Amino acid sequence: MKKIFWVLLFAATAAGAALPFLPSGSWPWWDSAWVFIFFVAVYADLAGAAGLSAARFSAGIVVVAMAVLLGLTGLTGWPCGPLLFTAHAGLRLGGVIPLVLPVLAFSLLTVSGHAAAAAFPGTGRTGLAIATAAGFLLSVANGLAFFAADRIWWVWNPLNSPDAAGRAVFGLAFLGAAAFALAFTYPVDSRMRLSRWSTGSIAWLSANALFLVANFAIFLK
Repeated sequence: MKKIFWVLLFAATAAGAALPFLPSGSWPWWDSAWVFIFFVAVYADLAGAAGLSAARFSAGIVVVAMAVLLGLTGLTGWPCGPLLFTAHAGLRLGGVIPLVLPVLAFSLLTVSGHAAAAAFPGTGRTGLAIATAAGFLLSVANGLAFFAADRIWWVWNPLNSPDAAGRAVFGLAFLGAAAFALAFTYPVDSRMRLSRWSTGSIAWLSANALFLVANFAIFLK
């Protein structure tokens, strides 16, 4: 069953590469479907490697922490800069933020950990947390064009916001610090650290390839 969700994830990611070239609002079902498949594949993989209890603990902390962080940002503009959630954001949490966002953050952080373990095998726990946070930040920065389009969930630092660039940098730095701290909630997996590649590493690469397509599509519009 776990392999089926990985196959579905890679198929959905490949299909999503067409979205940056389509009119705004195309395939409104794709966003939630992709995030759901992503989450289930990552969660099942984590549960298989570390046990259901450990996976539930890690997922719960990361999702709740990211929900609180995004909720504060959506309500106050701090600490990640002004966020504008769009009307078609899908399932919402308390009417403030779309539930898909903290779930997606958990998935991206998890596969960033796999990619970090593949790139730096045998590194210490602190070093792995730093590399995981860096991979997560790279994914977020790479995905800004993809995420900020009005066909998806939010616009980060709208053009009418003063000092938008500075607040964006501060927001990224805060996200990096949060990702570093949350990386320690994952169970120690020596098998993952010693492996060169994993399905999670490939998922991280494929997600970032999708985000790169959106960056490329900007120049064609």
